Order: sequence, then C-alpha cells, then structure tokens
Amino acid sequence: MAERALLPINVRRGLSVIAILSAYAGWTPACADAVGEYAAKSVLTLNLARFTDWPPEVFKDSSATVNVCVLGDEAVQQAFTVIDKKRVGNRTLSLHNINGDKRVELCHVLYISAETAITARLFEQSRKQPILTIGDGDSFLAQGGMVYLEMVDAKIKLHINLSAAQKAEVHISSRVLKLATIFNP
Repeated sequence: MAERALLPINVRRGLSVIAILSAYAGWTPACADAVGEYAAKSVLTLNLARFTDWPPEVFKDSSATVNVCVLGDEAVQQAFTVIDKKRVGNRTLSLHNINGDKRVELCHVLYISAETAITARLFEQSRKQPILTIGDGDSFLAQGGMVYLEMVDAKIKLHINLSAAQKAEVHISSRVLKLATIFNP
C-alpha cells in the first residue's frame, strides 16, 4: 500500500481508469436485455471520452461541455442517460439524442447504435470534424467509424480504426489502444 502512495496522482488515476476499462471490456451482463448491454456501452463511451484528446481549438472555452450525441432506439437512448452530466476531465458531459435534424458539428462524441437512413450522412459530416465516433454495427469501422464495441460471449471488445481517428485529429490514449484490436482498413 505504501508503494502505491509513491506513484504520482496522474499515474494512479490512469491505472484506475485502465482497471475500469478492463472490467467493462470483460463485462458480463446480469441479463441479456438491450438496456443492460447499452448501459455498459455508455460507461465505456464515457471512459473513452476521458481518454481522448481533441485539437485545442475544439474547446476554446475552458467551461465548454463535452457533447455526446447518441443515435439509437429508445432502449439505447435510455441506457445512455446514466452518463449524462458526468465529469470528463474538467468538463461536464452533456448527452444529446440525435435525429435527422441534429447538426453533427455540435458533437464531440457520436455514438451510433445501428445503421439507419441517416447513418451515411452522419459519417460524411463527422469525417470533416474532430468527432470521436463510436458504434456497434458490424461494418462500423469499414465505414470510417473510430471505435467499434463488439459483444462477444457476453463481453464487450474494443476495436479501433486508428487511421480514422488520426484523420479527424482525435487522439485516443495509448492506454486504451493497448486494450483494443487495431483495425487496418
């Protein structure tokens, strides 16, 4: 215990978050319903936001919120409410349900739970912005998404399209990259 106290605070925090990410990457749901699955994915989304850096001009105002936009059915939207108003560094996360009228450029994180009629348009808009894109569709990474959350044997596995993140100037921490499978387009 004394050795742990000797570690700098940022290292201790980093180790804590890695433990949290690892726990959720191996998360076993108590029930197989969509809300349970998406509640875990929402917490992973929160932690991914905490371990992502955006270009300095994205947050010109030090009190700006981190806007997480979610495209999904009612179960997905409900599950993501658990992360609304949580802290991301010195900022507060603000959750937004997205539909055909929502402007993607207001988002810092875009979670897409399934392909819809507007998915292609959202991808096109998000590629032009420094937006961390997260989703769970099988073709998500091939379409240009950055982080794919795959359910395999009741566990969530991370897959990251590093090329897409680099093009958008979104930098995902190497601590997260160590936990993920890197997608090569």
